[in-house]
Amino acid sequence: MQWSLSIVMFAYNEAENVGPCMREALDFLRENTVDYELILVDDGSSDGTADAARVVQDEQPNHVQVVSYSPNRGIGGALKAGFEVARKEWVTLLPADGQVPPSGLKNLMEVVESDPSVEFVTCHFPHRFKEADNLKRKALSRGLRVVMWLLTGISRKLDGVYLIRNTDLQAATKRSDSFFLNFELPIRVIHAGVKDGATTMHIRPRRAGESKVANGRKVFKVLQDLGKLGLELRTGVVLK
Repeated sequence: MQWSLSIVMFAYNEAENVGPCMREALDFLRENTVDYELILVDDGSSDGTADAARVVQDEQPNHVQVVSYSPNRGIGGALKAGFEVARKEWVTLLPADGQVPPSGLKNLMEVVESDPSVEFVTCHFPHRFKEADNLKRKALSRGLRVVMWLLTGISRKLDGVYLIRNTDLQAATKRSDSFFLNFELPIRVIHAGVKDGATTMHIRPRRAGESKVANGRKVFKVLQDLGKLGLELRTGVVLK
């Protein structure tokens, strides 16, 4: 299969990680696709993340685009900014912390290669808490999965990396600016009846720094967004 692929990489205060992560992603794209781009979204960083990303952009200007803005919007806001400018046939995403190895994206691509009718592939990290994460993240992930099933009827394990045909991506409603977008988008696409598949992937510890996702305020916002989405899917009522 001749792959045309956009990777949207999101970063917030990842100056240490962003350069090596971008170069690793570009190596993967060069080896596994015929047409590719890497879109690095600097989500209002204050530590030189954008400058580090532009060094890589200068090295490969035909394949790298840096999107930078301020203030910080959140993972969902960063992804939406990247999705808006993605131009290749397929789109996937990576965090700029090094936890998800670009080589693992091959697992998602193989699902489509084995069944070309598939237009959306989700991913689960079955060993994430042995390989990279802690008990707090484990409890959070399992708790959110239960709430998601209760509110939306979707029980699939979703770990925030997916592969989607760009036409389906652009057609999907995307409301959340928080990391909830990584639940919202798959739920909406699956609910819309797009032909989908699933796979697994290994991950690894962050290259440097600490996670910025698992805090009480952000978790509460995710629960709010999940409740709104559940209501919308069941009744058609959209809450702001």
